Amino acid sequence: MHTVSSFRASSVAPAQIRTVIADYLAFERAQTHRRRFVARFGFLAVLVGIIGLGFHFLPPLAAWLSIGVCVVPPSFAWIAELRCDWRLVRRLNELPGGATHVVVPRRG
Repeated sequence: MHTVSSFRASSVAPAQIRTVIADYLAFERAQTHRRRFVARFGFLAVLVGIIGLGFHFLPPLAAWLSIGVCVVPPSFAWIAELRCDWRLVRRLNELPGGATHVVVPRRG
């Protein structure tokens, strides 16, 4: 599902356009970092789980704590992504005469 925002460029100040684009780029960057963190720290959590709990190389408490620590960075990245998204939505709502449309891709 894609979201498309449109507005008349003549009714919006260039500074507002710059801030919207900057917020959009910050949101995309935060989303990219979150995806990378989830993939990499998820792999680490599975690896620690297999080594610690599966092969019993770590005490159970240490294994569970290590798995819990692997959840923290993706959680912070998700919070940062949400904050960027909220800021972008607020900026888009401030634009005069702007419209936001949700586009659902066709199947088949």
